[in-house]
Amino acid sequence: MDLLEIRNKIDAIDDELVKLYASRMALSKEVGLLKSKTEKAVHDGKRESEILYRLSQKTPEELRLYLKELYDTIFYTSKAYQAKFAVETSPVKQELDKLVENGLINFPVDGTVACQGVYGANSGLAAEKIFPISDVTYFKTFEGVFNAVEKGLCEFGVLPIENSTAGSVSEVYDLMRKYDFHIVKSVRMQIDHCLCSITGNVSDIKTVISHPQALTQCSEALKVLGVKTEIAENTAVAAQRVSELGDKSLGVLCSKECANAYGLKIVNDKVQNSEKNYTRFICITKNMRIYKGADKISVMTSLSHTPGSLNKVLARFYAFGLNLTKIESRPIEGSDFEFMFYFDFEGDVTDSEVRNLIAELENGSCKFVLLGCYKESI
Repeated sequence: MDLLEIRNKIDAIDDELVKLYASRMALSKEVGLLKSKTEKAVHDGKRESEILYRLSQKTPEELRLYLKELYDTIFYTSKAYQAKFAVETSPVKQELDKLVENGLINFPVDGTVACQGVYGANSGLAAEKIFPISDVTYFKTFEGVFNAVEKGLCEFGVLPIENSTAGSVSEVYDLMRKYDFHIVKSVRMQIDHCLCSITGNVSDIKTVISHPQALTQCSEALKVLGVKTEIAENTAVAAQRVSELGDKSLGVLCSKECANAYGLKIVNDKVQNSEKNYTRFICITKNMRIYKGADKISVMTSLSHTPGSLNKVLARFYAFGLNLTKIESRPIEGSDFEFMFYFDFEGDVTDSEVRNLIAELENGSCKFVLLGCYKESI
């Protein structure tokens, strides 16, 4: 056969496959309707394993792994279709159902907020953007912010979670696994780093102090200057230190607001590597709350240490037509190469199908946490 003849035969087979697939999905719908009456979970791993094993015995050995890939996709799409008619249930979904049923409220205009650093820190500026009226208390560490929210010292906490240049703030991700909290809002802010000092004379600067993320974000300018670098807990803490020491050989990377707050002179008002340098901040609180307009969801889950476990989760998002905006993995302390995964995705929690997906993710994991349903502002 020539290529055209082969393709014609493939087309004919595809036509039959489409008919068979439509028939299978029609039966999947019936299964979904039956499960909705009995409140039985959509996912049935035992049934899937039985089908795959039975069919593999009818398939040439060299094609069995390809058959598995095919049926993994069929299973995912079938479950997504079933979920339109079936009702998944889980502890988190039940809590979400109650919140949605009671009605969502507007996000508050004021609040007591915990931030890391000192006055002038970018977290404080983010807090002011989130809350038009805010009472901000600063803590030395990120963990101090989580502690303040957990103990009720502050109603909210604002923390940096990722930067467009330097990437994720790993320490915050690790603390997210340690503390119970919920994200209620996030905001993206453009970060412009200024090089500042006591004299404002660049030739005086021998050492530049700042937060590691700021140093990374301005690495090209620092390389040209040929200066030493020193790490500080926060850009505002670094500015405060340079101001208090009064040492003209010290420079600092911080915001204009920070420089003004601590009486420093600006040497260069934009030294970051990229003009589009954004940091994303999250606003957390102790108890689960969902406000009107929430269109983003963050979850944390452990996955089994087996081939394809991550792919199965990703396929669920694809099958539901939901856009994943962030995937982050962090090693689980004390485990043997096991990881906790963080997913951010676009979704409306008032949509029952989205809540079904959350229930499915929870039921399919030995460790699942809904980090929050919230609105992200720019």
